[in-house]
Amino acid sequence: MNPNVVSWMSFLHVLAALWLAGGVFAGAVVRAQGKKAQSLPERVMALRIGWRLANVYSLPGGIVAGLLGLGLLHPLGYGFRPGWVHASIGIWAVMLANGLFYLRPALRRLLLAAEASLDSGTASVELQALASRKGPGIAADLNALGLVLLTLLMVLKPF
Repeated sequence: MNPNVVSWMSFLHVLAALWLAGGVFAGAVVRAQGKKAQSLPERVMALRIGWRLANVYSLPGGIVAGLLGLGLLHPLGYGFRPGWVHASIGIWAVMLANGLFYLRPALRRLLLAAEASLDSGTASVELQALASRKGPGIAADLNALGLVLLTLLMVLKPF
């Protein structure tokens, strides 16, 4: 493969990883601030920002970074044999599935319930039930931890 193409792919891989990191870590901050919000409109705004971060940063960044990383394995001479490659692909796949099939739908349901509550002027029972769930916050934090682990594997290539 042309060395210029590999250089551009590497650059875009790192850029996409930074794009992903921006969404993941900013989402954690927005989620924390949304929990501290005093009024329903503030909470709805935090959820809207979180939804935007997931759809504009986390999800596209994760997909592009992963695909470019896979595309770089052979040109950089690693292939699919090293253990760190297997671990990286596994972590990436779990993070992507977690984001697509659990976090994004959970956030969407929460946002829709919050907007319906905002329209009615009072927090609904559904919103209170969805907001009290611990699973989505834990899953989002696990994705952030996965991002740290992926960075460690990319830098050290330990095994």
